Amino acid sequence: MTKILILTCSCMLLVACGNGSKANKGTGIDRTSTKIIDTHNAEISLDYEGTYKGVFPAADCPGIEITLILNKDKTFTLHSVYIDRDSSFDEKGTYTLKDNILTLKEEGGEESYYKVGKNHLSKLMADKKEVTGKLAEHYTLNKE
Repeated sequence: MTKILILTCSCMLLVACGNGSKANKGTGIDRTSTKIIDTHNAEISLDYEGTYKGVFPAADCPGIEITLILNKDKTFTLHSVYIDRDSSFDEKGTYTLKDNILTLKEEGGEESYYKVGKNHLSKLMADKKEVTGKLAEHYTLNKE
């Protein structure tokens, strides 16, 4: 009698397990198609405010020393000094950051773009594409 009871319980258990898997298949939920949205971006992940420095190439002098200060209140100052020349420029304005692209908007309305990386900014062209060519690596500002 005990053997029959154990056999009956085992059969019921197998039938119950089999029904559960059929029920899950019929729900229409495709667990493999779950889309994970990547919310990782420079604005929330990196400490991008601060002072950045570097030397950009120039056609008529050895280079341009750049100092860019990004303030927490979304304003910036940009100081450019032409090496071996008695020439420098200061720009001020506001900035925005979206999808790891930093947009500087000067008080006069002119815009420039940088790609934000960990402790550095890479200058972008007017079309927001990266600088290419043999001097591309020189268009980087490093955070101090």
